[in-house]
Amino acid sequence: MTYPIIGITASVDVKEGWYRQRSNYITAIEQCGGIPVILPPISKSTEAIITRLDGLLLAGGGDLDPQHYNEDPRYKLHYDDPLRDRFELSLTQAALAQGKPILGICRGIQVLNVALGGTLYQELHEQVEGRLIHQHSSGEPTHVVKIEQGSLLGRLSGKRAIRVNSFHHQAVQTIALGLIVSAKANDGIIEAIEDPRHQFVLGVQWHPERMREQDPVANALFTGLINAAQR
Repeated sequence: MTYPIIGITASVDVKEGWYRQRSNYITAIEQCGGIPVILPPISKSTEAIITRLDGLLLAGGGDLDPQHYNEDPRYKLHYDDPLRDRFELSLTQAALAQGKPILGICRGIQVLNVALGGTLYQELHEQVEGRLIHQHSSGEPTHVVKIEQGSLLGRLSGKRAIRVNSFHHQAVQTIALGLIVSAKANDGIIEAIEDPRHQFVLGVQWHPERMREQDPVANALFTGLINAAQR
C-alpha cells in the first residue's frame, strides 16, 4: 500500500528559535492514511520541495503581513515571521502549478486566497458590522456555515450546513480570481473557498483537526486530501 507524503507548514517562534506544529494535524494525516512531514520555512526552492510531496496542508497560525495583499497594517496584528509568509505563499503557488492537492486551515485559507491575488479583512470586529463572534477559545462548534451545493466541500460533507469551531479575527475579503466560495457563515463571512480548476484545492476558516474525532465531516476533509494525494 502506498502512503502519500503530506507536507504540513510549521508554526514559528522567532524569539524562542523554534519551528513546530500541533499534534492533531499530525494525527489527522497519519490516521487518514498519509505520512505527515513538517515543513519549516526555508529559503530553498519551493518547487523542489513540492515535487517531493504528494499533498500540502497549510496549517493555522499568525496573521499574514498585509503587504502581501497591497495594504498597510490598520489594526493590531499577530505576525509569525516574514519568512513564513514568503515561504507559504511560494509553496502554495508551486503546489498549484504542479497540480498537488491542498487543504488550507484557518491561516491556510487566507494564504491560499492571498497567494492567488485575493485580500483579507484585517480585523473583523472593526470592519464588518453585525458580524458573529468568530473568536472562541473553547474549541467547541459555535456557529453554522452554509455550504454551496455541488462544491467540493458539499460533496465531501454531504451536508447543506454544518456547525464549526472558530478561532479567527481575520477572514477572506475579496476572493482571488479563479477561486469560488463554497461556504459562508450567517453573517456573510466567507468560511470556505476552493479552486474548481483542480481536483482538490480547498481552504476552510475553521479547525477541523480539532473536531475530527467527534465530527465525520471534519474527518472527511483529511480523508479527501489523502485520497486526492494517492491519485
